Amino acid sequence: METLKFGVLTISDSCYTQNNEDRSSPEIVKILGGKVYCQKIIPDNEHMIKSNLIQWSDDKQVDVILTTGGTGFSERDVTPEATRQIIKKEAPGIALAMLTNSLKITPMAMLSRGICGIRGKTLIVNLPGSPKAVKECLDVILPAIPHAVDLLRDDGKKVKDTHNNIQNSSSVCAHKCQAETPLCLGNIVERHRESPYPMVSVEFAEKMIRKCITPLKSVSVVNVEEAYGRVLDSDLHSKYDLPPFRASIKDGYAVLANDGKGKRKVLSGIKAGDLATAIKLQPGTCVRVNTGASIPNDATAVVQVEDTKLIEGTSDNTEEKEIEIMTEVKSGQDIRPIGCDIKKGELILKAGTQLGAVELGLLSACGYKEVSVIDLPKVGVLSTGDELQSPGTVLMPGHVYDSNKITLLTILKENGFHPVDMGIAQDEEAVMVSKIKHALSQVDVLITTGSVSMGDRDMLKPILKHHFGATIHFARVNMKPGKPTTFATCIFEGRERYLFCLPGNPVSATVTMRLFALPALKFLCKDDSVPTILEVKLTSSYTLDPRPEYARAILKWNEPRGLPCAYSTGNQISSKLLNCKQANALLMLPARTTEKPELHQGDVVQAMLLGMPQYT
Repeated sequence: METLKFGVLTISDSCYTQNNEDRSSPEIVKILGGKVYCQKIIPDNEHMIKSNLIQWSDDKQVDVILTTGGTGFSERDVTPEATRQIIKKEAPGIALAMLTNSLKITPMAMLSRGICGIRGKTLIVNLPGSPKAVKECLDVILPAIPHAVDLLRDDGKKVKDTHNNIQNSSSVCAHKCQAETPLCLGNIVERHRESPYPMVSVEFAEKMIRKCITPLKSVSVVNVEEAYGRVLDSDLHSKYDLPPFRASIKDGYAVLANDGKGKRKVLSGIKAGDLATAIKLQPGTCVRVNTGASIPNDATAVVQVEDTKLIEGTSDNTEEKEIEIMTEVKSGQDIRPIGCDIKKGELILKAGTQLGAVELGLLSACGYKEVSVIDLPKVGVLSTGDELQSPGTVLMPGHVYDSNKITLLTILKENGFHPVDMGIAQDEEAVMVSKIKHALSQVDVLITTGSVSMGDRDMLKPILKHHFGATIHFARVNMKPGKPTTFATCIFEGRERYLFCLPGNPVSATVTMRLFALPALKFLCKDDSVPTILEVKLTSSYTLDPRPEYARAILKWNEPRGLPCAYSTGNQISSKLLNCKQANALLMLPARTTEKPELHQGDVVQAMLLGMPQYT
């Protein structure tokens, strides 16, 4: 697509008059990677629309013109009418592809009237006016546009190559999709009544993930200011002694310790940043110094200002001429020797260290402007389910808004990753395969929610095996919530991809994200840090489940030396996201046994920290 020239024409009265911001054309430019040669905003005026389309296409300025806006039902929406008047041939298949894809997301897509067609050797496509709809439409049509342009250019070789690739796709694309034949997943009568996958422990699942994941090898050099949260690629040693000179620990006077108590003539003052090596102390003299300042080479002690008194000042009272030292002086007191904090060449940070505020300060102190860090894995989040809608749309009967995606995307961002929103996939085989292909072409790790339980529409695991040749390493974990959690790997486009298929219930998705997906992403970056586990005291009783349970709680430190107290957030049902609010820990409750069917107030259990405990 790099050889194609695109033109983007925004058609909107309000954007033209700058009453509203044009958000759609920047979205198009971003999707196209900036390959836009003409860009313009015009009002909803039929004559101006036709004039610009004719000029851009007849002057052969661009190969493809993408219009955005003016395809609705209002009286001013005339983009399709203007476009139809100037094209020579219609391209209804492109319009149909966009409509079909958009209808899978919202039924309101049927109200878009955009048309597509050809004028000369230029393809013209009417896109809707919203950034979201623009993205949905471009996602489905962009793969076909290069071939369409080749046909318009009459480029026989490229056309023939494309036809051959399509005809031979069953053999040459085996690494992309192991089987194109559908699975016939709709046979409810013959579905499994029990999962064919064995139940594994949380510990087994964690070890399996580590066994299957290979840490990334690619590295980048970044400025220290931009390295927060990143992981060091190699050991780092200090470039300098710290401090690089003998420095005063106190505000006071640099003296000769052998002079002991008594009066001293004040030679001068030295503040932090001044050079003191040129000053020579004689018996009975001293130099005034500030904290952190260098001291004269022959000074053997520093006396703090609190242990002195003024004897005489200058005539204008601006300087000290003489002071008296009131205490005994010990050699070396309140002096930081060269390199006493860090020696030049000393190891300061090991490879695999995650860089926080203190680490970045240490790097700067030791002379580092840039550091080599492990590249972050590319990670995407995909929600699945016929019932899901994006917030902001009119909620249809039987539907719910998708909360999982924003929750997981935010957790990833909080931990230094830059995730990609892969949208929502309906529980239809073809749609899900297409969405997963699109995601795997962009990311190293794909995190999905939903479609992993035992319902007749839970088709993710068979799709991964059948269409992507994936290995399912585990698909049931002995835990609550999160039993259907699945971890799989596959080879796609020649590289290994990792898939964490989390349950659709919001709490289950959040808990398993923190237990499995997030540690795996850190391990990919060679970050071996593990969640903080500590003992806590229960403030209420718990009836234990046959499975080990991870219960949301709020930790508070009520006693300075005691254990933090764990307060339940309420009903622990896995769909109740409200009870995750303010939770800063997951209680790690053991499985129920005959000997211990429940826990009581005051019992001590382990808890995984999600945030800092509160103090009361």
